[in-house]
Amino acid sequence: MSFRKIMAALSVAFGVAFLVPTVTTAPASAAAPVAVRTIYYDASMSQEFKAAVDEGAAAWNKAVPIIELKPATAGQATIRITADDGWPRTYMQGFGRADIVMGRQAVQDGFYPPRIAAHELGHALGLPDNRNGRCDYLMSGHSSPTSCQVTAPHQTEADQVRRNAGGRLPAALAAKQAQYADCFVF
Repeated sequence: MSFRKIMAALSVAFGVAFLVPTVTTAPASAAAPVAVRTIYYDASMSQEFKAAVDEGAAAWNKAVPIIELKPATAGQATIRITADDGWPRTYMQGFGRADIVMGRQAVQDGFYPPRIAAHELGHALGLPDNRNGRCDYLMSGHSSPTSCQVTAPHQTEADQVRRNAGGRLPAALAAKQAQYADCFVF
């Protein structure tokens, strides 16, 4: 056998020897489990919207399993929800930290309260309005028809919240308080 053939055979043998353990020892699920991030909300001052807020939170919990929106007890809330006669709006203070106002004007115009609540919670989870008019996008807000009763976020919205939950906001954004005077305002 020639030197060239021996070297080629050894290269193949050693190459396969190094690849096989890597291929065969990799676990079926290499992804590390992600801890659930619990975010507490206080809807005790949301008046007639409390059930709508709970429904909106449940929609987010189902769509994004790495977060859990839970009703607060004993002052642990980072999202506070109230109600007034104006338009719904959210005052952001960072991911999972916000003051939400459930405004009655949108309901008087025919918008579905659980969708409004889920939409406003979307702001608290770091999503902006998109105003694309589509019912299947939760963050389309008032640009969707009043007949829309979808409370589940679109997959792209859920994916963005999943990314938002995985890290902190950059310091410049965290320091700046954002206000979403909602797309329900004309």
